[in-house]
Amino acid sequence: MKRAAVCLLFLLLLLPQKGYPSDYSLKIVTPVDSTYTQGGQTISVVSKVQANAFSALKIYVDGGLQKDLGDIDGKQYVCSVVSVHPGINTIMVSGIIEDGGVVSRQVKVFIISPISAKYNTAPDDYTQYWFHSSSSTCFTCHQMQPQKTDLYPVKHSDSSCYVCHKDITDRKYVHGPTAAWACLMCHDSNADPKYSTPTPPEKMCEKCHGDDIAAWQKLKHQHGPFALGMCTTCHSPHGSNWPFWTRKFPTDLCLSCHIGQSGNHVITFFNGDPHPMRGHPDPRHPGRELSCASCHSPHASPYRFQLFGDYRHPRTFCRGCHFTKAMPY
Repeated sequence: MKRAAVCLLFLLLLLPQKGYPSDYSLKIVTPVDSTYTQGGQTISVVSKVQANAFSALKIYVDGGLQKDLGDIDGKQYVCSVVSVHPGINTIMVSGIIEDGGVVSRQVKVFIISPISAKYNTAPDDYTQYWFHSSSSTCFTCHQMQPQKTDLYPVKHSDSSCYVCHKDITDRKYVHGPTAAWACLMCHDSNADPKYSTPTPPEKMCEKCHGDDIAAWQKLKHQHGPFALGMCTTCHSPHGSNWPFWTRKFPTDLCLSCHIGQSGNHVITFFNGDPHPMRGHPDPRHPGRELSCASCHSPHASPYRFQLFGDYRHPRTFCRGCHFTKAMPY
């Protein structure tokens, strides 16, 4: 009798409680666990849920709550966009049950940053993830094939991309094609992987910026990323909070790669103070803050160190900023 009672209790423990979702009632469809993608500031999280199993979904990134989604009644797929950072991001989706119970799933995704020595390569056990080529479930609700209106949309909502990617315009400076939602100017719908862009990115950028690129290529001293055609190393192709769509404030951007620099410039004044690299007006470019790009061309120059003038004549070069009305010292 005692043995029968123990067996019955064991069987009851194996069965899900009445009204309580099973372990298979929640699945993270995208992103896929242990995968990597490049350069984005956000990522789409698509969850598959058991109909009416949860009263809400909560999405966390590295333990911090980013989305609290309450209106999910009757939905099979729940889509949301969360902010991510370079390196490994732990994304957890928690389904909240009416009685307060929770069912959770989590994945890890690595975001590659081309301007970070620490995060420019994914761990060996992470595989590359292409959203549009591996998320067939999205066809259930979204138009994933290019439409005639996608090349030059009259209004934002005419773009098939707008529904899922509208957050990319939430920047102070938005790149022209992005602002017009002319995504197919850069993204190739016939490419494999689908909607990927040319490599190196210069092949894409020269369609509009060809004259500038050709002029810089003729100059003797070229910046490494530019010489390799890797425009998107420094420039975000969609938008940024910095002018010219740079990924960071110019000085911070430069120090991302020139990690040997401490932030104090090698050039010093007569009193031994280092030349500032921020925090002052830029006499050469009125309206901007002083940065590395105040003296160095970020693309190319006829002068060594990609300077805007010949450093061998410091009096002439330095007087471009100093001893002028803009900077009378």
